[in-house]
Amino acid sequence: MAGPSPSDMDSVTLETARRQLGSFAVPVDRTDRIPLSVAVGRILATDATANSPVEAADISAGDTVFEQGQQVRPGDVGLLKAAGVSELLVRQRPQIGIVPTGDELARRDTGEDQQIETAGFTLAQYVDRWGGKVTYRDPIADDAPALRMAVQRDLTRDAIVITGTEPGDTLREVVADLGEVFTDSVDIDPGQRTGVAIVEKRPVLLLPESPIAARVGAVQLLRPLLKAFADAPLSDHPHRSALLTDGIDSAESVRSFVPVTMSDGAATPLPGADLATATRADGWVSVSADETGYDAGTTVAIENWDYLP
Repeated sequence: MAGPSPSDMDSVTLETARRQLGSFAVPVDRTDRIPLSVAVGRILATDATANSPVEAADISAGDTVFEQGQQVRPGDVGLLKAAGVSELLVRQRPQIGIVPTGDELARRDTGEDQQIETAGFTLAQYVDRWGGKVTYRDPIADDAPALRMAVQRDLTRDAIVITGTEPGDTLREVVADLGEVFTDSVDIDPGQRTGVAIVEKRPVLLLPESPIAARVGAVQLLRPLLKAFADAPLSDHPHRSALLTDGIDSAESVRSFVPVTMSDGAATPLPGADLATATRADGWVSVSADETGYDAGTTVAIENWDYLP
C-alpha cells in the first residue's frame, strides 16, 4: 500500500537527514590487528609508531609515523615498512545489513516472473569500497511478520539499509512500530521518497525501489554514515569541470543529482532514471537546493562516484 506523495508530506533537507543518521553513529571501538600487507584503506585505531629509524624521513625509533584515525593509503605502507612496522591495530569495519524488499523480488516457485534485485546488490559493492562490511540478504516479501523478523535479525549490525520502500508501505509501518521514523522524505532528486529511522539505537536508511534513486540516497547518506562510524574524514569525490551541452532543470528547494556522459570536455545529461542510465554515467552534476538548474554552456563540476584508481 503506497502512502502520500512526497509533495503531500513534510520533507527535510539533505543536511538534516545526514545529521539525523549521524547522531546515532558512534565510532566503532572494535579493533583488528592486521599485517601491513592488507592495511590499505583501514583506519588506525592507535598511533603507528616507528620501530626503526628512517633517516631519509627524519624519523627516529619511537616517533609517531601516522596518528590514530589515519586512513592508510598505498603510499603509506612503504614508509611504515621502512620504519620496521609489520602490523597495525585498526578499527573493525562498520557492519551494514542490506535488506531488499518487494513481492516482485521475493517470488520463489510461484510460476510468476521474478524481478532481479539490483539496487541492494549494487549498494553492497559500494559499501565494501567505502570501508564497510556487508551482510546482503535475500529479498523479503511485503509481509509484516517477515519484514519485522528481517529488521530484528540485522539489529546486531551497526546500521541497516532497506531498499524497495516508500512512505506508507508495510515496511515503514513495521519500522515505525519497532522504533521511530524521523522522516519519510528528503529533498533530493532522484530519491525524494528516502526515509530515515532508528530502531534500538541502530540507524536505518529507507531507500526507494528505483536503483538510481537508491544509489543517490546511498552516496549522499550512507557514505557519510560509514565515515562517521569509522571516525574518518569524508573526502570529496574526484571531480573535473566540463561544459554542459544541454540545460538542466531542477525543482525549487530540492538538491538534484543528474547523471552525465563526458566527451571532449563536454558533459551531456542523460535522460531517464533507470539502471542503464546510472551505468552509462561518467559522472554526476549536483544542483544545489537554491538553484533551479543550469543553462547549456555552463561550466559545472562533474563528480565521479565510481572512481577506480
